[in-house]
Amino acid sequence: MRPAVQYLTLDPFKVLLVEPDHEQALLIRAWLEGTGEIEVLHCESSAEGLLQLRKQRWDLIVADMDAKPAAVVGLSDDIRLSGHGTPVLAIAREQGMDAVRRALRHRAEGLLFRPLARNEFLEQVFVLARDSRRRLLNERKTVLAVGAHPDDVEIGCGGALARHHSRGDEVIILTLSRGTNGGDAVVRTAEAQRAAALLGARLEIGELPDARISEGLETIGLIEEVVRAVSPTHVYTHSRHDAHQDHRNTHLASIVGARDIPNVYCYQAPSSTIEFRPNLFIDISSHIGTKVDAIAAYHSQVSRSASMDADHIRATARYWGRYTGYGMAEPMEVVRQCER
Repeated sequence: MRPAVQYLTLDPFKVLLVEPDHEQALLIRAWLEGTGEIEVLHCESSAEGLLQLRKQRWDLIVADMDAKPAAVVGLSDDIRLSGHGTPVLAIAREQGMDAVRRALRHRAEGLLFRPLARNEFLEQVFVLARDSRRRLLNERKTVLAVGAHPDDVEIGCGGALARHHSRGDEVIILTLSRGTNGGDAVVRTAEAQRAAALLGARLEIGELPDARISEGLETIGLIEEVVRAVSPTHVYTHSRHDAHQDHRNTHLASIVGARDIPNVYCYQAPSSTIEFRPNLFIDISSHIGTKVDAIAAYHSQVSRSASMDADHIRATARYWGRYTGYGMAEPMEVVRQCER
């Protein structure tokens, strides 16, 4: 049994409580933690809640629907709380169709009215949290991102990986070399480990020679080894439309090594050519901060490369965001897409 499945079935439910009223928050938290099956994190505003949603997956959000907009709480002011694949249990003070319509408009999956009854509240919590876990088990993706050098993956698809992680997917980064031509291998490896941790990813690093990565058996074999070990549902890799020979060869080797994977995408690099023509745009508006932080973990490289500047990263995402409703996006060339 994979550790991921063990997490789904044995770990306590994780509930994010968004409630500006401290007395109400203390009461609800006592009820939830008193079951012995629930871990709770309390946030006073949706701004705080959104930060937590970007860091990890939650089984349920409990949010006050009547909070004043000034508190920027929950459903009344920010529907993004319900856009991360986590069900929302809304709490309202006044009964009636207005409250029901607001809850539906903000995509809440449950609605309760104050004063809360402990047993009814906990019943709703467990129903929604268990359904959330079951959906995660059925829909959970395993994502493998392949890069030639440390920082390639973070620049190309760091936002997509952060988004996967926030939705409960397993994320693995395979970096084929330690990037010795760009600096000290020990330093770059440590930076890669910090960046992977920020993205919620597991890191695998190969020992292929920097600037001499081939498209042949050695590279294919390394990719195949990781593919067999993790059984990914999705693979992200370099595009063939790239001026860097290591990137092109990594692409070619990935196509062979991931030949049986149903979803394969190619990301943009600073060295991509004008022939890079994306036909998929992943909205990373809620995860651009995590991407910027992961890239900033490469301290030894940021000062050497304008393409790693935070403003440049955000500007690039905003440019591609015109294809996703003017948010922020990462562009991908689709090699193969077969969502189930």
